[in-house]
Amino acid sequence: MKLNCNSRKCVISALSGVLLLFAVGATGLDAQVTATISGTVTDTSGAAVSGAKVDVKNTGTGIIQNTSTDAQGRYSVPELPVGDYQIQAVAAGFQNVVHTGITLTVGAQSVVDLSLPVGQSQQTVTVEGQVAQVETSSTSLST
Repeated sequence: MKLNCNSRKCVISALSGVLLLFAVGATGLDAQVTATISGTVTDTSGAAVSGAKVDVKNTGTGIIQNTSTDAQGRYSVPELPVGDYQIQAVAAGFQNVVHTGITLTVGAQSVVDLSLPVGQSQQTVTVEGQVAQVETSSTSLST
């Protein structure tokens, strides 16, 4: 079978197709379809709790991602799929705290600070409510 095109026309068509595929692929890679949860874990006096275990659970899938707080009590869990989450913080000498009702949208960088009351770790304090959807760490706009 013989193609009916001159070589210049065929080359331009082929290059156009390759560029189109590259543009579509690059757009897909740049699209941010994840979100981040970060915050600080403190005791009731406001002092940082370092080494606290923080579990971030996607309530829709049941998938849990773990991290620990640093010396300043900070934690961050990046690249979370959009959805509904709950966060649990556990530290020796403190009651467990569970924060529910966290909804992540595309590109969100939600800040969820947790305050651990002194007590036995067998006791759990559950905080229910919506996390403010105010973007405090970036000026970007996402949809």
